[in-house]
Amino acid sequence: MSENIEKAREIILHGIDDDLITLSEMRTLLTDEKTALESRDIDAIKQISEKKSELSDVLTMRANKRTEVLSQFGLSNDESGIYQLFEGAPRNRLDQAWPELKIELKSCQDANEINSKIASRIRHSMQQILKIIQGKSEKPNLYNPLGSTAAVITGNLIGEA
Repeated sequence: MSENIEKAREIILHGIDDDLITLSEMRTLLTDEKTALESRDIDAIKQISEKKSELSDVLTMRANKRTEVLSQFGLSNDESGIYQLFEGAPRNRLDQAWPELKIELKSCQDANEINSKIASRIRHSMQQILKIIQGKSEKPNLYNPLGSTAAVITGNLIGEA
């Protein structure tokens, strides 16, 4: 039994170490993605997206392995389950690596959220441009001399100019 626990601990620690490397790569990709989004470099965005998908698959595979290892010992698939697995054992590596993993994951989540907002803004801008080109844009409301709003009526569309 003790040999199984030691093997499980080593699998968990090795997975955390590998995840740290993978998340560092992901953070770099997210930084590159932000640059590509801001410059609207479609080719770079596609390449980065493919690489992010690959890294996400690797992270998911390792998370599934952690879940499998923890479930073999009837432990929950969370931080408390991992620390229970290491009860009574030296935890120096775990105490160092686990907080690093959480920080790295949070950094990636924050960068991904920023990129998502940039992409959303770009998508919204493109939709507005398409509406203008197609003559379907909403007419802006302006205030008339009486202080109430009135739609501005314009007769020319960009396509008619």
